Amino acid sequence: MDMFNDYIETKIAKLSAEVKNLEENYRQDDAVFAKIKINVFDICKTVFKVFLKTKPKASLYNEYIKKLDEFEKAWSDSAAKAEEFGDMKKSAAEEAKLFALAEIKEKFIELWGE
Repeated sequence: MDMFNDYIETKIAKLSAEVKNLEENYRQDDAVFAKIKINVFDICKTVFKVFLKTKPKASLYNEYIKKLDEFEKAWSDSAAKAEEFGDMKKSAAEEAKLFALAEIKEKFIELWGE
């Protein structure tokens, strides 16, 4: 599944360049959100590599989607709780995670799809 790994690596590189550009232009808040997205891509890349080594190929697709769904639930719950308590910064960070995760999941389904 080199295409999926390549996709994630490319996105991390683009986001890293975006962070550098944002920081050079004194847009620290925007840079923070780009860094959050990098972390999500990195987490998903790591989980995918572990699954490649430990899961049977026949169940990899379903197992990885299940893991992405677990991330989505956790981050959605965290965003809802943050909103409930009026923590807009935390809510925005969780939304950035969910946005990156949706992009990853969409690309994984496109590239691996059954």
